[in-house]
Parts: sequence; C-alpha cells; structure tokens
Amino acid sequence: MKKTPVKSLNLVTKPGYGFVIVLIFFFLGTNVSHSQTDSISIYDLSLTQLSKLKITSASKVSQNINEVPSTVFVITGDQIRENGYFTIEEVFSELPGFQFRNINGINSYVFQRGIPNQNNLTLLLIDGVQVNELNSGGFYAGGQYNLSNIERIEVIYGPSSVVYGTNAVSGIINIITQNPTEKKIEINALAGNFNTVESNFNYSYINNKNTFGINTSGMFKKTDKADLKGRAGDYNWTDEMDNFENDYSFDFKIKAKDFILGTNYNYKETSTATLEKSDGTLYRDYGTSWNIRFINNYLKYTKEISDKLTYSSVLYNRNTTVLDNTVYFVLDTAQVGYYRPNNLTGFENILDYTANTFFSVTGGLTFEYGQLSEKASLSYSESPEQTPPVPTKPEMITNYLTSIFIEPRFTLFKNLFLSGGTRFDQSSIYDQVLTPRAGLSYIFRKHLFRLSYAEAFRAPKPWDYTDGLGNPSLLPEKMKSLETAFTFSIADNYTMDIIGYKNNLENAITKEVINDDYRWVNGGKIETDGVEIYIRYASRKLKSSINYTFNQSYNESGDLVPEISKHTGNMNITYSFNEYIKINIHANYIGKRENPKMISSTSSTYIDPCLIFHGALSLVNYKGFSVQLSAKNILNTEYYHTSNRDPDRYRQAQRTIMFSVGYTLNN
Repeated sequence: MKKTPVKSLNLVTKPGYGFVIVLIFFFLGTNVSHSQTDSISIYDLSLTQLSKLKITSASKVSQNINEVPSTVFVITGDQIRENGYFTIEEVFSELPGFQFRNINGINSYVFQRGIPNQNNLTLLLIDGVQVNELNSGGFYAGGQYNLSNIERIEVIYGPSSVVYGTNAVSGIINIITQNPTEKKIEINALAGNFNTVESNFNYSYINNKNTFGINTSGMFKKTDKADLKGRAGDYNWTDEMDNFENDYSFDFKIKAKDFILGTNYNYKETSTATLEKSDGTLYRDYGTSWNIRFINNYLKYTKEISDKLTYSSVLYNRNTTVLDNTVYFVLDTAQVGYYRPNNLTGFENILDYTANTFFSVTGGLTFEYGQLSEKASLSYSESPEQTPPVPTKPEMITNYLTSIFIEPRFTLFKNLFLSGGTRFDQSSIYDQVLTPRAGLSYIFRKHLFRLSYAEAFRAPKPWDYTDGLGNPSLLPEKMKSLETAFTFSIADNYTMDIIGYKNNLENAITKEVINDDYRWVNGGKIETDGVEIYIRYASRKLKSSINYTFNQSYNESGDLVPEISKHTGNMNITYSFNEYIKINIHANYIGKRENPKMISSTSSTYIDPCLIFHGALSLVNYKGFSVQLSAKNILNTEYYHTSNRDPDRYRQAQRTIMFSVGYTLNN
C-alpha cells in the first residue's frame, strides 16, 4: 500500500479535522446555488412541503407528518438510486442516530440511538408487514433487498410499541415498494470488483380505469464484500477464506379496487467464515453456507365507509427459516448442519375515525398464531470434507398473541396537535404487557415544536432463552423515552432539525461470556442522552444535507457503553448538471469507539475514528437508458468496526468500484 495517501488520510480521520472538512464541503455546496430562485425540488423536506406529506408507518393510517409526535425521515427511491446504494445499511448510514457493527458476514448490525443489539430493538417492515426473524426478533441487513423496487422508506425514531408491540424499541423502518401506477418495464445490470454483480427487473401494469394493477420485480446479487485474507483481515483468517454473499429477492403486488394481494421473498446465502477466527484454530474459513429465507404473504383491504370512518384489515403469513442445507461451521473433524424453521400467521383490523376538526381516533385489534423453533437443530458429519446429514426438525413452541391499541388525537387552534395511546398485549409466551405513549406537536408560522413521551418493550424470544448456554429466566427489556424537537424553516428550501432525546432501557439483554461459552443475561440499565442536528437545502440543481449526532450511553455503573461513538456525522450532496446528468458525493464520519475487548494488533480497546467518502456519477433515463459509475470508500481508507465475537475487530471493505446500466420502457 502506498504511504502517501495514508498519510493524507490521517489528517481527515482525526475527530476535529474530519468533521470540519465535511462542514466545508456542505457549505461550499450550498453557497454555490443559494442565490438561485429555482423551484422547490421534490426532495425538499421543509415544513411547507412536510405539512402536505402523508406517512403511514407511525400509526398504520395516513397522517400528515407534522402531526406525528415522533422524529420521521423519509428517503425516496430516487435518492437511493442517485446515491448508488448497494445494501440497506448504506441507506441508513446517511441518517442521524445510526451506528453499525458490520462483521462482513451473515449480518450487519444496526444500532439506532446508542444501544448495541442484535438488530432486535428496531422493527423492519416491507409494505407494513414485519420481516424481523421470528425466532430471534432481529432483522437481517445486507444486500437481499431489491433497492430498485423501493418507492420510499419511512424511518420512525423512538419507541413505537403502542402500535407495533414487542421489538419496536428504538424505531420503525418501513420499506414501501413501488405501486402499479403506469405501464413500465425496467431492467438493470451491475458489475464491480470483489466479484460483485447484480441484475434486477421491474414490471408494472395498470388498466385504463386505474382499478386493476400489477407490479412485480426480481433481483439477483452476489459479492465477496472485501479482502479479509491474511494480513488484510488482521490475520484472523487464512488465504483459503471464502467470504461470499448471494442474494435473491422477488416482490409481487396486485391491486384490485380496495384489495392488495402481495408477496415478498428474500433469500440470503452467505459464508459464516467471519464468525470465528480460523487461523490457528479448529475452524475452517471455507465451505460454510448460511441459507436463510424470508417469505411474507399478505392480503390487505381498505374501505372508506364514510367521510369520517375508514376500515382496514390485513391477513398475513410470515415464514423465516434457516434452511436445512446450511453448513454452520466446518471444523477439523466435521461439518455442522443447522436448521431453524419458524412460521407465523396474523390478522389485524384497524378503524380510523374522524369525528370533527377537533377529535380523531385510531384503534386496532391483532391476533397472531406462531410456530417457533425452541432452539436450532444441529447435525454433524464424520469428516470436514463430508456434507452433514439433514438436521431433524427441532422442537416447536406455539405462541398465541392478542393485542389491542387505541390512539386518540386532538387538534387545537389548527396548529396544536395532541396525541395519546396505549396498547395491551396478551401473549402465551411473555404474558401481559401494557404500553403507553403521549405527544404534542405545535406549529408556529413555518416552524415546528414536538414533545413526546413513550414506552416500549422487547420480550425475549426462544433464541434469547436457548442461545449458547441458555438462560430461561430472562425478563423483557423495557424502554422509557422522552424526546423534544424543533424544526426551523429558515427559508422555503432550507430547514434545520434539532432533536434531543433521553432514553432509559431497563433489563437490557447483554452477552455474558463464561469460559469458552456464553449466554444472554439481563445486564441492568442503559441510559442514553443524545442530540441530533439535521440541516437540509434543496434547489432545482442542488440537493444537500448534513447531520451530526452526539450520543452518550451509560450502563448502571456509570461507564460508557462499548461500541457506541459519542460523535457521528454524515454529509450528502447531489448536483444536477441537467435533467439527465447527476453527481453525488456523500461522507460518513464515525468517532472513536470502545471495543468490548482488547485488540491484540493495536494493544488498545478502542477503534480509531474514520471519515469515509463515497460517490456516484449518473446518467438518468436518457431516452430510456440509465448509466451509473459509483465508488464506495473512494480514498481506500483502512477502517474497522467493533466486535462482540471471537475476532478482535472487523476490517471494512476497501475501495469498491461498480458500473451499472439500465433501460426503462414506458408504454
């Protein structure tokens, strides 16, 4: 590796210099076109436009965004494509309050507002149906989502258990796929280094009366992610390492009058090599394969009974199964097979009633029946070269759930919005839980003030009880959260959000290492204090944003929680030369973080700060053709994420260049 670029990078990766450079980039960009009088872009999220924007994720009914007492950010499909995002966590990395532990393996872990977890404190939904893994409660990040089929993503910050129940502790992420609004065929192909390829298609049809439509899409994606062999991976793995990920996705949606029939299929096949060290151990870093499949089927019905009353219902079936052809580990003596099936069927009914301009209320009733694996079923072959036998079906746990929630809303003086809510859950596994929330939103001229209090819970799943040594005495995690926020519309196309929050998590489930094994335990309290600042500017040619998050998370002993940085920041600038040619540059800054253990290669317990630049140059829909050249980690910075597993830390991907070509036929 050449030393000159590394030396130049050392300057920008220092905490002070790094964020200053990001600020300079942002304000240089905004000053270029601040004097323009261009019309407002669809990407402008000032209060004027936000007041007209409807979202559905906060209360499962359509609401004006300025009436929701939670922090909400919306990411459009156009933004995703123009920025050249390849995985779902790349999308989240542009938002305030998100941090990551990417092990470049079976999953990438997303920490929202300062609490490390196994992706089980945030709910991920596709078209309003949860896709969190049923047995563990965590969602899978990675490349298995078809980003080309996304219309928008609604991100709700803070506890949302009143509407969604267990696991909605840190927030909600709802991926909303494209609806059939036109007759269109779109195909795309992508190639890049690290053996990265992708192909996807989208087909949309709607009849002339707009009463019947079909939208279907499919995607195949594969990549080796990064070079982690030998020295490049801190000598955790050998030169024989295979670290692949193959992703498959299929979406199908039919709209017929008041009905929507849909299915979402995601399949992820990836190596488990990064879970353990292989160099000098009994583990081999090749020949493994973690195969997990997600199938969501749903039937939705929405009927406006009158101008005051709307009824909606959804019947859904969720299947999340680690398939029985999984090879979890390859040891010196055997291959280990793994099988974990899970299935859940649910039926939800929601009524939304608007009495008058003063009062409205939403209520919902949910029934669920689930068959969950008590623990995974394992099998062993007789040699490391022999495929393991198919594991037997594990013991299954039956769960019945009945939930009811109600959220009244009051509008005073046309600009003061009050809301409350409570939810009652009766589960055959975690018994009874009552969850409240309350919020206030006030509009003053073009500015917005919000104040909210909410509680949430996460009930332990079978995976928590049985993983590792197991712990059947786990208690539910409970969150109490207070949030206040100001949105200033400095101009029609220039806004600033200042958000403060204080969270208190009780009975936090953490990993306890016992000799060479582990179990999950209730580790006590985690208190989090945070401030998020988000500035956005938009004109006809320029869209730009910068955000900064200050976050302090303490355990009950008053010590800072490992893996969480106090300071993070992101910048994003997209400039349109004309209708077709666009250039994007975005950057992510991560401050110093404490690692859960000593890093042998550095003799330190800290991960160094880093500033990473990415970019994309796009030709968009010119005579139906779209072309993009994108780059991840443009400066080829060497940086790491924390580890709660055997490897001391995790090297992140080197510079990755990708080229894509697409064609759209509109009829």
